[in-house]
Amino acid sequence: MNRLRTSLLIGTFLVLLLSSCVSGLSITRQIPAEANLHGIQALRVEPTKAYSMPRRPVPSWVEGSGQLELTIPSGYSSSLSRDVSYAATRTLERAIQSTDHLSVTSSRTAEAVIRSEITFMDLSERLIERSESEGSEEKSYFLVQSATVALSIKVVETATGSILYTSNYVDKITKEYLIGNRMWDPTSNTYKIIRRFTFTRSPSFLPLFEDILHSFEKTIARQLAPSTVTEWVSLAPNKPKDPAAKEIYWLVDKGEYRLAYREFLNLYHLTGDWRWGYNAAVLLQGFGNLDEAIVLMDEVYATYPINQVLQTLTRMKDARRDQQKVEMQLSGECVEEYTLITQLYTEGR
Repeated sequence: MNRLRTSLLIGTFLVLLLSSCVSGLSITRQIPAEANLHGIQALRVEPTKAYSMPRRPVPSWVEGSGQLELTIPSGYSSSLSRDVSYAATRTLERAIQSTDHLSVTSSRTAEAVIRSEITFMDLSERLIERSESEGSEEKSYFLVQSATVALSIKVVETATGSILYTSNYVDKITKEYLIGNRMWDPTSNTYKIIRRFTFTRSPSFLPLFEDILHSFEKTIARQLAPSTVTEWVSLAPNKPKDPAAKEIYWLVDKGEYRLAYREFLNLYHLTGDWRWGYNAAVLLQGFGNLDEAIVLMDEVYATYPINQVLQTLTRMKDARRDQQKVEMQLSGECVEEYTLITQLYTEGR
């Protein structure tokens, strides 16, 4: 009896879960770049200027407090600053190549050049000990390495020397390595330190700096070139239930967006229900007809001025403005004039 009751409860839960699922679709919209490169699409990347270390940043040996068994040579190399600057140059090249609109060129006649500099570097390494409980004689020993780097870039127009864009990036990363344990040795009836590492010196710092620089790539790409973002947009739910709309939602779930759009539009014209006009407009945007989607959503909002329709209509208009700005950035038109027009349009609306 209990098993039957449990099965019924699970079945009821699944029905409620499935019925509560809301149909929708993924919509990709364009995001303008922060930089205005005036339509320039090929950039030359100059070698990144290295940071000059005023002195050796870490001792030659990493020593634990009284634990000579774990003392190891430092992983610092005198070539680190040069290696990090080289990694920064590669980071900039990869960031540019990852965009859909920019490319890297080695031509001396490139319309713009990226100049960059490592403006700050810091690193540290030390041994620390931890125990599972306070006062415990059994301990674990870790090598802790930290790296901090700051990168500055500017995009310069070759013909005029004008600075088109500048930005700065900074971050810190820390990594730990287990290098030993202090454990009870029943053979000698005392505590001994067991080494847990096989390296003859502490690991190189370069991979830490490379990881930080790699984390800058997506940000740099979005700043220099237009990008896209994909968002999930839900349709208005079929509540209260309309049997005529049930099959249309199934079309959406199967990805038949154009057919679903036509069916929702016909149902909207037939019944005047705002939900079907709303859904038709969202589907229009989904397959790229943004202007027509805004016209239809405007019509729906004029008859049904509810918050859900207003929010989606506003989102559509924002997407259109972003799309127009991207087109101007790629064509080299004056984005500042576009911004002024947008502000006047917004204030007068």
